[in-house]
Amino acid sequence: MQITAAIFAIVCATTVVSAQEGLLRAPIIRNPRQGNPLEAAKQKYELLTKRGLLSKRDEVSQGVYNASLYNDQGSQYLIEVGIGTPPQYFAVTLDTGSADLWVPSTECPASSCPFYRYDTSKSSTFKSLNKPFNIQYGIGSVNGTYATDTVTVGGVSVAKQQIGLAQQTEDIMTPNPSVGGTGSDTPTPFNNTSTENIEANGILGMGYPSLTQANSQGEGSYNPFVFNLVSQNIIKEPIFSIYLNSVTQHNWSGEILFGGVDSTKFDGNLTYLPVAGLTTQANSDDVSYYYWMVYGQGLGVTGASTNPTWRLREIGAFILDTGTTLTYLPTSVATEIVSAIAGENNYVLDSQSGVFIVDCATAQSTARFQLEMSPQAGFSNSPVILSVAASELVIPVDGETAETAQVCMFGIAPLGNSASIGSNMYLVGDSVLRSAYMVFDIGQNRVGLAPSKGTNGQVKVGTASYSSSTSAESAASDRLWPAVKMMSFGLLFTAFWMTAM
Repeated sequence: MQITAAIFAIVCATTVVSAQEGLLRAPIIRNPRQGNPLEAAKQKYELLTKRGLLSKRDEVSQGVYNASLYNDQGSQYLIEVGIGTPPQYFAVTLDTGSADLWVPSTECPASSCPFYRYDTSKSSTFKSLNKPFNIQYGIGSVNGTYATDTVTVGGVSVAKQQIGLAQQTEDIMTPNPSVGGTGSDTPTPFNNTSTENIEANGILGMGYPSLTQANSQGEGSYNPFVFNLVSQNIIKEPIFSIYLNSVTQHNWSGEILFGGVDSTKFDGNLTYLPVAGLTTQANSDDVSYYYWMVYGQGLGVTGASTNPTWRLREIGAFILDTGTTLTYLPTSVATEIVSAIAGENNYVLDSQSGVFIVDCATAQSTARFQLEMSPQAGFSNSPVILSVAASELVIPVDGETAETAQVCMFGIAPLGNSASIGSNMYLVGDSVLRSAYMVFDIGQNRVGLAPSKGTNGQVKVGTASYSSSTSAESAASDRLWPAVKMMSFGLLFTAFWMTAM
């Protein structure tokens, strides 16, 4: 069966590259800031936060391009994007959970757009579309206009790419006098060998065209950047691959590869899953794709003194969202998971941030969290299992690593007993996705997963781990996947939150 679409809003979340024709590789960065991640978590909790930056490789095959990713203190991954002719450079969140590319423009006052701003007068290829670009993010919003210009990532450019230019933001970006530009200076490329702090200053959405804000506004969809790479035959294969690296790896430590797969970044072989499509209630054969999401059928804990498992009441969907820091589950389920992995007396719920604070020694636990995904639009006796080590779920708050930190956050957060964001759909964020090397196949509408190097992740085809549940487990399962069918089809949009500390 296909997932039935619901009307909902998700309320959350210097690149040096060498490229040959058809392949694009970009680095990703993590930022070891000295700010308070709990304060950031509070803001991210209110919006189901987003994150992003991409990394570099020296060898590039023909038809494949790369860019580095910047790991922003385990909260988001940033990628360098050049906009205009000549390019003006921005560090934006890499987000597989949305589809638009937007940055602040010089029409946005520095009070709400405190970092570098795009100056249309300095680009010879800029063209205004005179169409509104408005996104409401729950406690924040972005308002502006759509335009087209040349967009460059990882050494490859797309001409006349549609982008959003923010003219006003509210509760989205917070000024930090110690970083960023004056707001009107033309940004220059970032130094991806530097350890200096990088601030998120926009978003690069990697979702399907149907997920664009223009489509939700009734203006029709358009091709996001990565889909134009495919439609214009710029890349060798219609795929992009993401390597986030371990939570312990800082700065420009990750990578995105456009048009190919880097087998040095994962162990074993890739296992593919179909993208879960959305259908209308009236016509179940009319399938549309919005999010990079796969069919979910269960989750659980292994290797602990108690190993709770849950079987979804009906086939669901896990949204693979690199723009969301944590993975959100119903309170009862998330609590059982943290209790099993950290120990019953080794965690506390921080009411302000909405996250679990755990004993940093939890990173040494042999317990693992796992997701069970189906290779078909229904339950499978041979699910694909993504297993995440406890060490990747423990995020240090006041230190570089869990070993040196005194305070640590847990990568799975509670969001009430009805934490789904639509009809049977849940957000799987970076805390889990780091353990997998991910290949997003646009041509075949599928996602490939393999154990990511350096994370102790596991991806395997196994048997369903859940057995006959106890009454308590059954009750938790009832809360995890409410058997509610929405009767109408709604347009989807993803919230984005950026915090500068």
